[in-house]
Amino acid sequence: MKNSFAVRLSGLRRQRGLSQKETADALGVSQALLSHYEKGIRECGLDFLCKAAAYFDVSCDYMLGVSDSKDDFVENFDEGENILDSEYRMNTVLRAIMMLYSRYSDADIGKDTTVKNYFALTVYRLAIIASQAECIPKSWISLPYESALATCNAQTEMISDLLQSEVAKRHAKNISEPECIKTVISAAEKSIIKECERILNNQSI
Repeated sequence: MKNSFAVRLSGLRRQRGLSQKETADALGVSQALLSHYEKGIRECGLDFLCKAAAYFDVSCDYMLGVSDSKDDFVENFDEGENILDSEYRMNTVLRAIMMLYSRYSDADIGKDTTVKNYFALTVYRLAIIASQAECIPKSWISLPYESALATCNAQTEMISDLLQSEVAKRHAKNISEPECIKTVISAAEKSIIKECERILNNQSI
């Protein structure tokens, strides 16, 4: 791990055409200490690691050699499968959203803004409720609470119907199977079934 950091540190500096002195000054250490870091003679602390990652605009995992992705965002939302995609986590949900958006775009289903607006309205609906709970400033929601919710729900349904009408005209050839989307679908269906069972149980009482 220490040698990986040394290689990444010196490599990033050289890629940017920076001298050891320039880099050392920018990171607030002596040139001698930076040289020791680059040679793997000394191991840096967490503070320097974070400074170096921010300075070179890469992730800390990349600096440490844990990941080959320089960007945490790219690593979390790239098109490849993630070993944790089978687990129902918030990150899995976010990856599923990004992959669904990508699939719609690749299949040319709906305009780019149409699908984006659908996700935006879903976030907006949660934000309306969050503003009432004072989790976010109420001033952020400029529309009246009840009408905002009703209009948001109606517009979401309209977009859903629009997308369904476009899908009905298509015949897919190669169907991909992202694990994260499958995981989120499974969790959503379990939630639906659980709610249906609760309603049925209440009706039978």
